[in-house]
Parts: sequence; C-alpha cells; structure tokens
Amino acid sequence: MDSETQTLRRLRKYEAEHVVYSSIGEEPRMDLLAPFGPLIGRTRIPDDTVRYLNSEADRILTPGKGAEFLIPEATCRTGQHSLMDCVAHGIELYVRACEGESVRHIDFDVFWIVSQYAGTPSPVHFHSGELSGVAYLKVPDVDPEQEQQSYISGRQAGHINFLIGGKQRFSRSLISFKPVVGDLYIFPGWLLHGAEPFQGTGERRSLAFNSRLP
Repeated sequence: MDSETQTLRRLRKYEAEHVVYSSIGEEPRMDLLAPFGPLIGRTRIPDDTVRYLNSEADRILTPGKGAEFLIPEATCRTGQHSLMDCVAHGIELYVRACEGESVRHIDFDVFWIVSQYAGTPSPVHFHSGELSGVAYLKVPDVDPEQEQQSYISGRQAGHINFLIGGKQRFSRSLISFKPVVGDLYIFPGWLLHGAEPFQGTGERRSLAFNSRLP
C-alpha cells in the first residue's frame, strides 16, 4: 500500500456521513443534516448484569446517603455478561461506527459507581479517559412537573446533559437524555457532561468508566 493510500485511509475517519437528522416542510422538503461534532453511542447492559452490580453496591452503600466508590476489577469481570465485557462490546460498536475499524485492544483505567439523592448535582466536567461512558443502575421518581420540561426550562429532572461549543447561531450545543436503568452511553472523554440536582424521591445510581485505545 503506497503512502498516499495510507494517508487517505487515516483521514477517512474524519469524514462525516450523510445522515439525515430530520426532514421538514412541503415539497421540495428540506433535509436537516447533523454531520459534525462528536457521536454519542447508546446501548444496553443486560438486566442480570444490572442486578449483580446493584447487589454488590448495596453491600457498600448506606440507604439515603449518597456516595462514590471504585468498582473492584474482580466485580467488573464477574458473571456471564460481565460489566467489562458489556462495555467492551459497546466500545467496539462505537469505534466501528465512528472510524470504520475494529478495536485491537482496550485499556480500562477505572470503573466507579455514583449514588445520588435529591438536591445533589454532578457539575459539568470531562473525563481523563479517551473513551468514557455512563450507565444507569437505579433511577429516582422525579417530580412530574420537572419531567415534562426541557433542560432549558426545567433543570431538575435528573437528566444527563452533554454540552459542546457555546451559544452559536445556527448551531445546537446541548442535548439531554432521561436516565433509564440499563442504558449505557459511550462518548469521547473530553465531551463536557453533567447532571443537575433532581427533585423527587429515590436514588440515582450510575456507573462510569474511563478507557484508552491504542
């Protein structure tokens, strides 16, 4: 393979696909495209994995009291559908979608669990890993009035918020997702994200990870 072909292959992963975000208007309709910016992957963790992780977390957490702790490597590797295998599968799908290549190796830096109750925020932040992710093990019962509002008009529904850029005309710079037990989000570690304090009852229990690729 000559050097020019190698260069083209390396650059190909930066070229956007023609993905239609939505179509509007009457004929001739307008297609709205969303070709730029980081991709956010969303997949699922099996129910049995969620149950196992919750049982392990219940040994450590005190009900009604928020906390954060590292998940031991042995816990991450345990079970028919281990946490590490589930996340590795998600990363493989994400990298294939973003770069069109298979993952050769994944180095996991750390996995941890965060337990939060009403009024506790996760300020906007980024991670140290190249690829990071968040999954949900428990979700609270949120005040219905907050649940029906958007991130802009009601910031206490406990959603996860991703932000990039700033207030730029003709550009969208934030998106929010409602936590659902078993949902796993994978994204570049540098992508800003956070969660506002929710109004409601119960626990928002999430896990997060940092990983690196060769």
